[in-house]
Amino acid sequence: MKTQAQYAADPWYKQPWLLLAMIPLVAALISGTTFLTLSIISADGIVKNDHYRMARGYFSDTTKQEVAFEKNISATVSVDNVTGDLSVALRGDLDLYPEYLTLDFVSPTHQKYDLSVNLKQVINQPFYLGSLNAPLNGKRYLMISNETDDWRLTTQIDPPYNQSKYQLKAKKP
Repeated sequence: MKTQAQYAADPWYKQPWLLLAMIPLVAALISGTTFLTLSIISADGIVKNDHYRMARGYFSDTTKQEVAFEKNISATVSVDNVTGDLSVALRGDLDLYPEYLTLDFVSPTHQKYDLSVNLKQVINQPFYLGSLNAPLNGKRYLMISNETDDWRLTTQIDPPYNQSKYQLKAKKP
């Protein structure tokens, strides 16, 4: 064991107090590098809506919601999270009901949790059927649009999703 005089004779980089002082600095360097690498590798999910940036502000394009309001479009969505069955009853002042609808379950946190389902029309009726690929969990935004993406209905839905019905009605933007 070294005496205090022997420790004092050692160069500064061999002093034991130096290791104690360097531990927080090394830990900060390692954690900072780790978080920087993670922030570069994992990109944020994009917002699934009609938002765009102009100068220093963000704006929302509401033309699809306006078209849905003008055509008085509404829908009843039935979700069975256990079996994965989806059904949509569509109403509105449409000349011809679309053959397909797109039903998006958008996660507010990340794009990788979004689900998109194509629904097929039951022959000559305003009724559409489809199924979920994965069970729903967490808060979601529900978006229904036609195959040409001319109009859109949106609402927020919350769990539980076991056997739920949701009413969507076009609102004046």
